[in-house]
Amino acid sequence: MGRIIDKILIFLLTLISIFQVLSGMTRLTVIYLSLAVIAVNYYLLTENRSDFAVKLTGVKEHVSFILEILCMLVIIIFPEAAVTVPNVIYDSMKSRNYIALGMGIINLILLYPNVNIYLFLFTVLISLLAIYLCINSEHTAVLAYNFHRLRDDSSEKSERLLSQNLSLEKAKDNEIYTAQLSERNRIAREIHDNVGHILSRALLQTGAMLAIHKEEPVSAELADLRSTLDTAMNNIRSSVHDLHDESIDLKAGINQMTELLRNSGRFNVHVEIDTEHDMPRDIKYAILGITKECITNIHKHSRNPEVDIKIIEHPSMYQIVIHDYDTQSGTHTEKPASPEISSNGIGLSNIRSRVDSLGGKLSITTDDGFRVFVTIPIN
Repeated sequence: MGRIIDKILIFLLTLISIFQVLSGMTRLTVIYLSLAVIAVNYYLLTENRSDFAVKLTGVKEHVSFILEILCMLVIIIFPEAAVTVPNVIYDSMKSRNYIALGMGIINLILLYPNVNIYLFLFTVLISLLAIYLCINSEHTAVLAYNFHRLRDDSSEKSERLLSQNLSLEKAKDNEIYTAQLSERNRIAREIHDNVGHILSRALLQTGAMLAIHKEEPVSAELADLRSTLDTAMNNIRSSVHDLHDESIDLKAGINQMTELLRNSGRFNVHVEIDTEHDMPRDIKYAILGITKECITNIHKHSRNPEVDIKIIEHPSMYQIVIHDYDTQSGTHTEKPASPEISSNGIGLSNIRSRVDSLGGKLSITTDDGFRVFVTIPIN
């Protein structure tokens, strides 16, 4: 927008000189030609990237370069038209066409004998103004470009920083969750090893005392004590089991299972579960059991070099895909089912019973190796 305002201002100033020097059809012809050259050069020298000084890197720039020189040659032939030189000088500065600039100075010199001194000085001042406006426009464009670049860099860095902060927050949450699971497991172990053993010993002692003291009222009181200890033992046992169940880390458990395949370098594990701490206990055990059953069969019976294990949480279901490829010379071929997981095998029955108990679906295919596909709905 700055360039077009500059060109309009320079053209209006040159109109004053044109009306002073030219008349009739010559005046109209020069005005129309000046407008045409201004419009064409504005199109040729308008860059989409910025308004910097144009380099001769394309067809448009070369055409503008030649057009500016031709305009200066025409003005040399018709010295009276030298009053339009400022229009061409502005574009010559833009394109760094020093040949046209030099010819413009020659045209100004040739104009001197044909007009009075005031009109000559006025034309020179307009030419200097054109040079100044072009330089100022380029400087403004550079500042605007640098500002936009800094703004874009700042936005990009802000987005990158936000992404890193989110990653750190997620890693922090995972560490807290892992620490909670470890602490629950430790507490369950401490209760089982210490309080549980003490209560077991108290129960044994109470039982021995009951065997020795069978008379009333000691026998009844010992029986009540034993009932209380039994209740406490059952409550502690239930609490320990609950803590232990909550302390199971699904991802860690699957990674531990794949250690059987890790040594042979035959696995690709992808676990994508965002809310493992909200996963129901029965689903967690089912996923671990199904995965363990399949991994055990792969370890025992498969000789294939490629295995995919994917456990993904979708909005409405959990998906388990375990694919044991049969690759021979890089080509996947059909692979018969292993004996442990055949249609009547124990392995398949265990998997099917787990899936059915949760209302899920099981699909097994053998057209591209052996593939177990399980979906478990999220209630």
